[in-house]
Amino acid sequence: MAVRCGLIGTSWIAGAFVDAARDVSEVDVVSVCSRSRDSGSRFAGEFQIPRVHTDLESLAADSGVDAVYIASPNSLHAAQAIAMLGAGKHVLVEKPLAANATQAAAMIDAARAAGRVLMEAYVSPYLPNVASLRDALPEIGTVRRAVLMKSQYSSKYDRLKAGELPNAFNPDFAGGSLMDLGFYPVSLAVHLFGAPRSIVATGVLLDSGADGQGTVVLGYDGLEVVCVHSKITPTGLGSEISGEEGVLAFDDCSVPTQVTLAPRLGSPQAATLPGFTRPPSAAVDRTRAQSEHHMRYEIQEFATLIQTGATQSPRHTTSDSHTVARILDEARRQVGVAL
Repeated sequence: MAVRCGLIGTSWIAGAFVDAARDVSEVDVVSVCSRSRDSGSRFAGEFQIPRVHTDLESLAADSGVDAVYIASPNSLHAAQAIAMLGAGKHVLVEKPLAANATQAAAMIDAARAAGRVLMEAYVSPYLPNVASLRDALPEIGTVRRAVLMKSQYSSKYDRLKAGELPNAFNPDFAGGSLMDLGFYPVSLAVHLFGAPRSIVATGVLLDSGADGQGTVVLGYDGLEVVCVHSKITPTGLGSEISGEEGVLAFDDCSVPTQVTLAPRLGSPQAATLPGFTRPPSAAVDRTRAQSEHHMRYEIQEFATLIQTGATQSPRHTTSDSHTVARILDEARRQVGVAL
């Protein structure tokens, strides 16, 4: 039986979730929750969702919902997730898991008490091309440095400069670059190398009190990982992991579509798996390719956990999510963002 899923939020990411979920037979999106009846009804009509809720209590009481995907502002994640877990729902929360590490810990405790799945919607650990990246790491020998880049000029930045205060740059909603794009390089570092022994962060603090860009250097024994992020500038650079025997270069540290292995002694070679759209052609082996609907991988993992009775994915555990939250807390503290 398919997992019946409800949504909290009607933003573009919620729409992307619904679109990707259509590629996962084990999930049916059956309801959406929005504070505005009009907004919820428009979203439900666009995506053919049968039920609309306008408050959390109604969604929590919906016996036709097994699980909930939360796509609300960061500051609301913890309270909404804890409420849904208390109602017996499994919960998938859009990254970052919570506004801070204390909230993340409370969510993890609530999931444990409820015996339900709590999973951060962080797609990278489940992508075929990130698997290719992991598999190729031994080829570059002892890893000494990684430079992980995630920068994009935010459409909301123009609104901020015009005198508005969008949620993306509002510290009251846990906005800012670290909590959005900075999440990706920091989380990939934790995914590949574990918890760091040191954290050094610098950044640009905007008039709103949120950070606009910055750098986080994570220290490991014999290895440093430089995490570069920005919501106020574009970038033309990719990411790379350097070892004593070669370099792994990739175009994006959240959803890599090009991965290249360049041995110190030898010629560069592609480590990228081919992509496919929905539906794939008969010539494409979906087990050896990466869908352009990349959110389908985290949704598939979430459904599998629920259906098998597992509590969390070994690819990205709630402990990993808490580690990332602690790093982001410390980085924001050093930059001067009020937590």
